[in-house]
Amino acid sequence: MALKLYGLPMSTCTTRAMACLHEKGVDFELVPVQLFGGEHKHPPFLAKNPFGQVPVLEDGDLTLFGTFSVLVDCS
Repeated sequence: MALKLYGLPMSTCTTRAMACLHEKGVDFELVPVQLFGGEHKHPPFLAKNPFGQVPVLEDGDLTLFGTFSVLVDCS
């Protein structure tokens, strides 16, 4: 099962996480979050990250949010 990375490709935080995952050769699926539509502030996304920020990395039952947490997990 591939990891899921929630974010917006034009977000520098999401781009850093994607670069880290690519560098490590990790299979992941990018799940776009429509920041301009406010999707990150709706309950389904807030259940993943209560701060309503991207990126969010899901690996089965494990959910990490915040660029630093995602990058540390990749290394």
